Amino acid sequence: MKKNAISPDPGYYATYINLVPDVDLKTALDESLQTLNALDAAALEPLGNYAYEPGKWTLKNVLQHITDTERVFSFRALLFARKDPQMPPGMEQDDYASNAETDDRSVAEILAELKAVRNATIMQFNNFSAAALLRVGMSWKTELSVLALGFAIAGHQAHHLNILREKYLQPNSNMKVSS
Repeated sequence: MKKNAISPDPGYYATYINLVPDVDLKTALDESLQTLNALDAAALEPLGNYAYEPGKWTLKNVLQHITDTERVFSFRALLFARKDPQMPPGMEQDDYASNAETDDRSVAEILAELKAVRNATIMQFNNFSAAALLRVGMSWKTELSVLALGFAIAGHQAHHLNILREKYLQPNSNMKVSS
């Protein structure tokens, strides 16, 4: 199912969804995994504990944040797809980041975890029927569909890889993060 089938309007989540082309969800998630597979963990390792200014997350925190957020979005999608009426819990991203304990982990390890989560996400969304993809639920104050959450996962990654390119890599070297 393509992005243009998203209904109702996903509110804030459109910030991420709009970074993904109007392709089917399977393609969007597969391409996002290809982007992750193209990352060179060894080249990123020297910047792993780098934050571009005081109070900002390190490169490793950003990668872990993508993983943590994907788990949360995937859980919300599962609740909605299975018609679970409960409101999913919120997520305070800064608390997650400050408690992620990434300093002693390698970039390669964090990327491997992200790829494993992405593979699980792809399997989850590939097994949702068209009807399940169109089911909606409430996430905080926003009503959104399972389909919107799938595209938000791909777009959230694109958003943060853009930040890595602009704030972490360009000021430090000619390292590349492909989109």
